[in-house]
Amino acid sequence: MPTEGRHKLLILNRVQFGYLLDTYYYCKLAAERLQITHVSFDTGMPRLHLAGVEVKYVKYKGRKCVRFFRLLATFAREIRRHRHGAIFINYFPGCSLLTCLGRHRRMIVDIRTGSVKRNRLLRHTEDCLMRWECRLFPNVSVISRCLAGRLHLPPVKTHILPLGAERIRVEKKRFDRLDLLYVGTLDDRHIEETVVGFARFLHDYGARVALTYTIIGDSPNGHLTQLRRMVHASGLDGVVRLPGYVHRTQLQETFNRCNVGVSYVPMCDIYDCQPVTKTFEYIFAGMPVIATATKENQKVVNRLNGVLIQDTPESFYQGLKEVYNRRDEFDSDRIRRCCPDASWDRIVERDLLPYVHEVFES
Repeated sequence: MPTEGRHKLLILNRVQFGYLLDTYYYCKLAAERLQITHVSFDTGMPRLHLAGVEVKYVKYKGRKCVRFFRLLATFAREIRRHRHGAIFINYFPGCSLLTCLGRHRRMIVDIRTGSVKRNRLLRHTEDCLMRWECRLFPNVSVISRCLAGRLHLPPVKTHILPLGAERIRVEKKRFDRLDLLYVGTLDDRHIEETVVGFARFLHDYGARVALTYTIIGDSPNGHLTQLRRMVHASGLDGVVRLPGYVHRTQLQETFNRCNVGVSYVPMCDIYDCQPVTKTFEYIFAGMPVIATATKENQKVVNRLNGVLIQDTPESFYQGLKEVYNRRDEFDSDRIRRCCPDASWDRIVERDLLPYVHEVFES
């Protein structure tokens, strides 16, 4: 499609391009319909590229306050250059300073998560700041109605832009063995509890069924190192695999090999309103899911596609035991068809593009 016939969309994001999956898939799937420019920090991760998307980087060096003002200045400069386009800002504390450039009627602030601070007072303070800053923008998009309610966002200018996942092309799953997969951050997720439950199941059922557990992810707080020590001390080397962080675009072989997904999120008000990317990814790969029973997981996981559990080692053990006992009931083709509206292509077509065009016409 010629450049002249497309609306311009400027995406401003602290996270390096490609490492916040939501905006990565917006760019990937909307590039033929929108003229997209993405601006973010370069934090030193491998640079990713997409045809039709202009990617600009901001240097990530110096003290935190220096980085912040450098980013803010770059964003302000890009906003001035895109006077006739829509501005899509992934929320960060202080982003409302950009409204000082004028209450750009085509400016959208997008919220992918509320505060996840463990301290209740700090979490409440961060949520209040987010709520206050959002009131300064003419348009707000948010990941779920539950989170919009928690933040008390004004319904009249709030658009639900839901979480999605990519449709994964894999062969139909067999369940003569159980190969578990967890993909996600290790930070404050208590994944060690799933390892304890898995070790118990391996002890009780390892002679009946072949088992592996692959945990993909990392943490800035040393959780990966702690997990590796725990696995080694428990004699689980070779059974529990911990490769560290792997970008989503490089996980095809892992999704081909594994056949049971683990969506283990602590059950507390911090995460209760957060849809879980990995839940949808496992389902689109035809995997039954062992998922903690958060509000958002309860909307997705049922007897057809998995098991809901509590966030304890014992409950994980029982959930894995239920998957084993029901392994002949699961059909990966039926599982794939469970959540058709949660694919990124449907979300971009149904939720993002109409919203951006509506903002242009406002």
